Amino acid sequence: MKSKGRLEELDALRGLAALAVVFFHYTTRYEELFGHEKSSYISFKYGSLGVDLFFMISGFVIFMTMLRTKSIKEFAQKRALRLYPAYLIAVILTFILVKLYGLEGREVSVFEGIFNLTMLQGFIPGIKHVDGAYWSLTIEITFYILIGCIIFFGLKKKIFAVLSTWLIVSFLIQEFYILTNGQIIFKFLLIYLISSYSHLFIAGVMFYLIREKAEIKYYLILIGCLINQYAFNDLIPSLVTTSFFFIFFLMINDKLNILKIKPLGFLGAISYSLYLIHQNLGYIAINIMERNGLVSEIYLLIPVGISIIIATFLTFYIERPIIKYYSIKMKRNVKIKEVISNI
Repeated sequence: MKSKGRLEELDALRGLAALAVVFFHYTTRYEELFGHEKSSYISFKYGSLGVDLFFMISGFVIFMTMLRTKSIKEFAQKRALRLYPAYLIAVILTFILVKLYGLEGREVSVFEGIFNLTMLQGFIPGIKHVDGAYWSLTIEITFYILIGCIIFFGLKKKIFAVLSTWLIVSFLIQEFYILTNGQIIFKFLLIYLISSYSHLFIAGVMFYLIREKAEIKYYLILIGCLINQYAFNDLIPSLVTTSFFFIFFLMINDKLNILKIKPLGFLGAISYSLYLIHQNLGYIAINIMERNGLVSEIYLLIPVGISIIIATFLTFYIERPIIKYYSIKMKRNVKIKEVISNI
């Protein structure tokens, strides 16, 4: 399958998704956890769906990476090289800041902090995330494991059958989970087969396949993904997620050139670091500001700005140099832009 090349619009979508999550956490989520000093504070509740967009982007990009990867070892190295450098710094920095400030309800033990360095805490019941935003990394890693299995068992050419089966099984698991009032076996399958999110990754893959060669069967799977979405989610979030499908359709047909602007490209470049660093750091900043009378929504630009500055430093002065160094050390043909474009 011949690739048509990288889409700049993906970077813009990453940036917008990250920013949506940031504003969700600083408005709606902060209100839930701590309560803003100002009454009738603005809410950005559907900003949390930026994570859904991330998952769709991941399906698109990781599938593209899989096609260019010769072995499961190479795939694992690329994923580790992409995920860990910024993550390790973010975990350490967030842990220290929360410990020093004493952010109520967000502290974790030293053991939990150390275990978080593995990025595997989400797979172990009872171990908390250093930052709540890290929950999505557990979902991502599970998807990577699936892709790794596809590579290992030589199933690249049977990707349609694999993903179709995953989608159907995910639907059935969610249905039986509801019908059995959360029976433990279905709860286990729901979590470890990421059944609630599988349709988003699958949709991303289908859009990639449609971009390469439009076939009816791919559109049918997209319809199946939407059925899954509406069957187990509320109407408004489902409508927002449906809009992501339309955005992807426009993107693969080169109808989103409006997104090809440098500020959005920059946001996309730092989106991973921004996602990792923003939440608890922002909560601390908002807490300090509101205790000192800075209660207007306009002051949210301060924690947003701080998070962007730190994310920029992490991206360009830690993450990218490390990626470059280890890419050369491993003597592999790993292009920096290829690695950092994959989430």
